[in-house]
Amino acid sequence: MRFKDLLKTALLAAALSAAADTASAQQRIGEAAAVQNQVQRVSASGTAGLSVGGPVFRNETIRTGAASAARLVFLDQTNLAVGPSSSVVLNQFVYSGGSTAQAIGVNLVRGAFRFTTGASDKNAYKINTPVATIGVRGTVLDISSQGGRTLVTMVDNSQALVCSIAARQCVTLSGAGDSVIVTAGGVVRVPPGTPRFSFAANCTGGICNGNTVIADAGTGDLLCGR
Repeated sequence: MRFKDLLKTALLAAALSAAADTASAQQRIGEAAAVQNQVQRVSASGTAGLSVGGPVFRNETIRTGAASAARLVFLDQTNLAVGPSSSVVLNQFVYSGGSTAQAIGVNLVRGAFRFTTGASDKNAYKINTPVATIGVRGTVLDISSQGGRTLVTMVDNSQALVCSIAARQCVTLSGAGDSVIVTAGGVVRVPPGTPRFSFAANCTGGICNGNTVIADAGTGDLLCGR
């Protein structure tokens, strides 16, 4: 093969690879079911406002301003409520067809969140913060990510495995109200009767109302967020 033909082949391969990367980055994974005040979606192509019904894509960052909040519903019916002055990266969504996922991962960079699992197998979910990794075995978790400190509270009577990344220490949450504080030094249980983190103060304007029905633009199926 001549050099010119080799060059054309290489350029074509590079273009196809770039197109594949762009398509992957633009994978639609859900939409905004509720939005209050200033909510933005940030991607490699720029920053844009997010409104009710607006799509969200893999690898995007969702940011909320002060006195702002949002509820995202993903294709497997997972709900993620995002409180004021918060940031989350939607970095791993591998759907196997239909409305279930092989892997769902979010990076809660900072702020307050309520994570409610959907129709996928519980082993598919992984939540990260700067200091913690959380394996979901239940349904609803309230999470506060504050840089070097993460607070996790179980809302329902199920389970979650919460680990300190640096200390390589893990604690299982089991039952409503069970709560831990995670730092680089390890995982500490919040004693009974001690105040613990709750997302409830942010539950206004449909942010925690999981009964909204949204349409999957790809298949037309209706997905009901919990």
